[in-house]
Amino acid sequence: MVFKFFSSTKTVEKKFRKYVGRPVVTGDGKVIGTVVSIKLSKGDLKPISITVKMNDGSTREFDINDVNAVFTTDKVVFQKLNDEYTGLVNTFRNEVNSIKERLRDIMDKLNKLSDLLLQGGIKEDLYRDIRDRLEKERVKWIRQCNDKISAINDTLSEIDRKISDAEKRKSELMIKQVVGDLGDDEKNELTGLDELLNQLRKTRSELLSLRMDLEKECY
Repeated sequence: MVFKFFSSTKTVEKKFRKYVGRPVVTGDGKVIGTVVSIKLSKGDLKPISITVKMNDGSTREFDINDVNAVFTTDKVVFQKLNDEYTGLVNTFRNEVNSIKERLRDIMDKLNKLSDLLLQGGIKEDLYRDIRDRLEKERVKWIRQCNDKISAINDTLSEIDRKISDAEKRKSELMIKQVVGDLGDDEKNELTGLDELLNQLRKTRSELLSLRMDLEKECY
């Protein structure tokens, strides 16, 4: 029984070890990296986590259940992976929309207040009091607007750095491909780098658009 147990353990470990170096893809087929290692539970020897070398060069460990990982013949598929770049853009977009809405609402109130004064519908001292409060509120939101522009600029700088690093690594792999010295793992990495560069450039374009929207409201 002891021999059978160890034999079974080695068979399972060997089964999952063969995935090391193979591509990890999302449910829609995007390559996000390659497998570094797979951790098995001590009891039933089922995979519990997978460590991935991401396309940007970083290493991340994912819980098998969180990403709903499926092990196919030649790759691992993450069916529930959240796209960090899409999530980043959506977060910024929601914050930008909130700032724009508040600033426009305040300007609308200021315009209506001025019309009311011209029509004689409000006393001047009350007009000044309400206007001052609205102006203070506007200054507060303009400050938030500028802070958000700075945050977007910081993110753009980080994305530019990642693009530069990915382009440099891609050039290195392309040279190896030309001379016929590109291994299977590097072929997977090259495919992943193309996906990463497309994603980074799309994210960069969307963030630039959001920044322009904010700049129109702040200045």
